[in-house]
Amino acid sequence: MSSQTPGVEAQPAPPHLWQDDSAAIPREQSLKAAWWIAVIGALIFISAVILFRPDPYLDIVRFIGDGLVVTFQITIVSMLFALILGLVAGLGRTSRSNFINTLASLYVEVIRGIPLLVQLFWIYYALSRFVRLGPNASAVLGLSVCYGAYIGETFRAGIQSIPKGQMEAARALGLTQGQAMRHIIIPQAVRIVLPPVGNEFIAMLKDSSLVSVLAISDMLRRAREYASRTFAYFESYTLVALVYLLVTLIFSRVVYYIELGMARQNKGQPVTVMHRLAAGVIDFVILDIIGLPIFALIGLLVADSPTGLLIPLVVIGLIAAIYLLAFWTRSGATPGMLAVGLRLTTPEGAHASLSRAIPRLLLAMLPLPGLALIGAIPALGGRPLHDRWTHTYVIQA
Repeated sequence: MSSQTPGVEAQPAPPHLWQDDSAAIPREQSLKAAWWIAVIGALIFISAVILFRPDPYLDIVRFIGDGLVVTFQITIVSMLFALILGLVAGLGRTSRSNFINTLASLYVEVIRGIPLLVQLFWIYYALSRFVRLGPNASAVLGLSVCYGAYIGETFRAGIQSIPKGQMEAARALGLTQGQAMRHIIIPQAVRIVLPPVGNEFIAMLKDSSLVSVLAISDMLRRAREYASRTFAYFESYTLVALVYLLVTLIFSRVVYYIELGMARQNKGQPVTVMHRLAAGVIDFVILDIIGLPIFALIGLLVADSPTGLLIPLVVIGLIAAIYLLAFWTRSGATPGMLAVGLRLTTPEGAHASLSRAIPRLLLAMLPLPGLALIGAIPALGGRPLHDRWTHTYVIQA
């Protein structure tokens, strides 16, 4: 029965808002527009100042370039250890053992109650009285321990959000408590916690600027060194701020596509180039985790080689190719594609064969960025991404 007052016509909601029982929430188009404005504005500003004022902006870009690499390395390695700590803490917080639950809760409450900067100082300076750690090890340890506590709470919330009936059904089928957690509960919880974990990665990327106090040559410290030498403080810190902005905006969009992919909200919708870029960013992060120790080890072995970094780069390239081809041919999707809900398929709906996956990979590696998408131009109008030469499609999983 309608509760509308007789004679009063209902007013439609504003066109830029949609309403439910809780609140009026801005439509995604508005958020997307704001994202594009910020990205394009930052790119235009950086390009313009480098073009019209190469001194000092071009020098600053060259000077802080290696600092950006260090920032990514510390963030990715720290995130890997934070995920392990977070999973252990989350399982501990949901454990039926009072001792384990109390221990995990103590870790979470203590670490979350101490600022990250204080933790970094304590590990690097105070802890050196007993164990001397280098600046890189101290930075990774501090970031991992701090964010492990926050991610632990995320895992706890994800595990507890799974209905209790799931565990009861698993036990009724004969699974033990551990088997039910490993095969039933945790896989579902991972799909729930993946988007907030992505947000934690973005937060860690920004907070990694704090490691500059430990004499680590990250992007912020490199900018500080340049500014202290040339007194170009405005130029240096402005450029660093915009680079951080661009990086975080890119990853925030990736997290958005992860949320859609995990919720399957865009299933059946056309695949866009942005979907593939988001999947590529995730795969790049995973490959970086795999390749960092290998790259460092090979670099030490061939340090005196005349080829320099050529050998480790070739090895990492081969690992990346094997990574992509193995996932494409065995499951039709890499971890990055799975995260955003994509799958590589043939016109018949099967996984791409090796004979089709190799040409597609070679096309993607061509130096001209848009050449591999020549056959996919109709996709920009809303059709599934299709490479004519390899007869493969990227569709929603």
